[in-house]
Amino acid sequence: MKRFMCVFLLTFMMVSQLWGQMQFFKNADFENIAYSHETIATVPFLTKVTLLPDQMDTISGQQLASMEKTEGESIQKAIYSWFLQRQENGKLSVTIQAPAISNAKLKAAGITPENYYSYSPAHLAHILGVDAVVMGYYETNQPKAGQEGNIDCESRNKQNLTNLAVINLSIFNAEDGELLVQFHNGIAANQESMNEEIVQALMKKVSKRMAYTKI
Repeated sequence: MKRFMCVFLLTFMMVSQLWGQMQFFKNADFENIAYSHETIATVPFLTKVTLLPDQMDTISGQQLASMEKTEGESIQKAIYSWFLQRQENGKLSVTIQAPAISNAKLKAAGITPENYYSYSPAHLAHILGVDAVVMGYYETNQPKAGQEGNIDCESRNKQNLTNLAVINLSIFNAEDGELLVQFHNGIAANQESMNEEIVQALMKKVSKRMAYTKI
C-alpha cells in the first residue's frame, strides 16, 4: 500500500508542476503540408490511470486496464467532438473521421490499443485512409469515463482531490510520418469535469496556431 501511495503522490506532484505549463511545437511547414489535406483521424490515446491505494484494493488489474482503455477512447471521442464542432461551423479546413470508423479499420487490421503504438504514424494513417493522424498520451488521477461501477462512491468521496490530468497530443503527416504539431500540457479541474471539458480547455489554447482551424 505504501508503494501505491508513493506512486500516486509522485504522479500528483508531477502533474501539479505541469499544471498551466504548455510545451508547444509546430512544424515550420505545417501550413503548406496541411493545404492539401482533406481528412484526418484520431486514435484512442494511450492512457495511464493512477488511483489511491484504497481504490486499487477494490479493482483488479484487468479492471484497471479496461478503465485505461475506456479513458483513452473517451479522449479520442472528445478530440473528435472538438474538431467536428468546428467542421460543422465551417471553421475547419479538413474532415474528421468518426472514431467508430477509425477503430473498426484498426481492428480489421489487427491493431489494438495494446499494440498500435508499435506501428508508425504513417502506417496507421495509411490503414485509416487519411492525410494525418492525431494520437497521444493521457494521464489522470481521477478517471471520468470508466469510474462508474469500478470505484465506489465512498472511495471517490474519501479521495476528494482536484482532478489532475496531463495530455500529450501529436499530429503526424500520413505521407512521410512527419510530426506536424505536438503539445504537452497539464491541467487541474474540479471533480465534476469530464474529459470532453478538459480537451476543450486544452485545445482552446492551441486552436489559433493550428493550420486546420479557420479564425
